[in-house]
Amino acid sequence: MTKSSAQSEAERAASGDETRTRLLAAAAELIVERGWAAATTRAVAERAEVNQALVHYHFRSVDALRRAAVTSALQPPIEAALAELMDDRPLPDSIALVMQQIERWCREVSVGVLMAEALVRATRDPSMARSLGQSIRSWAEVLAPRLELAQARGVVRRDIAAPRMALVLGAFLDGYYLQRLTAAPFDPAEFAETLIGFLRPPQEEMP
Repeated sequence: MTKSSAQSEAERAASGDETRTRLLAAAAELIVERGWAAATTRAVAERAEVNQALVHYHFRSVDALRRAAVTSALQPPIEAALAELMDDRPLPDSIALVMQQIERWCREVSVGVLMAEALVRATRDPSMARSLGQSIRSWAEVLAPRLELAQARGVVRRDIAAPRMALVLGAFLDGYYLQRLTAAPFDPAEFAETLIGFLRPPQEEMP
């Protein structure tokens, strides 16, 4: 391959990446503004200012684009919350920080709407259900080692296996988020304190 042809290939790839990014952003914006069904091939192409044919060139279908748009938009906030759990600070502090992240999600309209749209869609779309399931597994995969370490240090109860406890803890946090989406009057600090209380070892296990 000559230098000029290699450069042209790189330019085409960069252009393709830019187009894909614009399509994802446009689809996410439309879903937030008008709902899942409003992100049609035509509407997304118009919002992204590209030819409609490029939607199906970059994605198998408009539903595949919608799923990718939601997943792509939600990935940064989810990864930010997971990062709090991977730090080496005391587990209660990590949980409190994750809950602060969730509070931020609730204040950011786009994140909340996309989360809600993804959950509703998952009831009818196996692909979206699998994608959300992977996010739930990610929580558990990150939480389990932290819980095992906390159990070894005697600061978390040992009568429940860490992987099972991780799933339950993740469900608590998911439930908290859903409640906050409805503007339920929860005090984050009080909720965190109660949740951490459930994790503490029974009195007879205390060192």
